[in-house]
Amino acid sequence: MMSQIQPHFLYNTLSSIQALCLKDPEKAFDVTEKFGAYLRQNIDSLDRPELIPFEKELEHTRVYSEIEMIRFPSIRVEYDTPDTGFMIPALTVQPLVENAIRHGVRGAENGVVRVSSKKKDGFYEIVIGDNGKGFDPEAAEKSGGTHIGIRNVRERISSLCCGTMTVESADGMGTKIVIRIPVNAGGNEPQAE
Repeated sequence: MMSQIQPHFLYNTLSSIQALCLKDPEKAFDVTEKFGAYLRQNIDSLDRPELIPFEKELEHTRVYSEIEMIRFPSIRVEYDTPDTGFMIPALTVQPLVENAIRHGVRGAENGVVRVSSKKKDGFYEIVIGDNGKGFDPEAAEKSGGTHIGIRNVRERISSLCCGTMTVESADGMGTKIVIRIPVNAGGNEPQAE
């Protein structure tokens, strides 16, 4: 999980804050506040082997994506999360959104990452999709190195809450990641309807 705190993101954010200090001190203050919250949440997550509320992971993801949208004004991260009352491993959604921004939409003119969650057929389903450049998931899995975040999340979803994660992507077609967690797994209890 420590590898999810990417040094390039830390350095680039600090550089952005430094530049904003000269031309937009109010925005620099705002980004510094968000960055501090991001670091606190990441460090707190490292000490938690147990599951956390999805809402907390979603908040962490929002803080991260707000910083990235300030750094890269041509991208947008959208949320459609009517169902949030369940538990997931810490640093699950945020690294996938980070991958979508970094490897998918960051260079795009109108890059969009969408995060959704819903209860469906006995599962909580989280979808992270983007309109970025896409990749060949099978080749990425075989190569090993560049998609360690995806592998890490998949393993933790499986071992900590008996969930699954699938990746659909193709060059030039964007990426869609679907996480499915059983409603009654890992502290997730059926909610009263």
